[in-house]
Amino acid sequence: MDPEMKIEVVTDPGIVNPYYEEIKFKHTAPADFQILLSLNGKVAGMGRLVKIDEKNGELGGIYVLPDFRGQKLAEKIVSFLIEKNAYPVLWCLPFEPLESFYRKFGFTDVLNQIVPREIQEKLDWCEGRYPDKAILLVRSEE
Repeated sequence: MDPEMKIEVVTDPGIVNPYYEEIKFKHTAPADFQILLSLNGKVAGMGRLVKIDEKNGELGGIYVLPDFRGQKLAEKIVSFLIEKNAYPVLWCLPFEPLESFYRKFGFTDVLNQIVPREIQEKLDWCEGRYPDKAILLVRSEE
């Protein structure tokens, strides 16, 4: 029997922030577009879109719980968030080993784009905080 998958928008950051705290990710703010993916009623993964300004957003907080990995759930989370994305320029700060995964969704190297201050500050914040290096990618519809 196939598992029942459900993606829902979360308006209470208190639901996801304990997961993010456990893995040392930045917390979700009330204004963020946060989703939860569940399988058979159990939280399996999450992700969010963060507004930087009218033109720029950040795809982030993509996390699949260890018991649910290997089922392509991160692809479902990222696809859902990209489908809901309203920002012409979407930034992503993945860990270096995940670079090819995000490139499948149209993220590329930063070339001539001006990096918003908030994105640069987050990249700086990530530096040395995790075992894997965070890199900066962008997906632009301009």
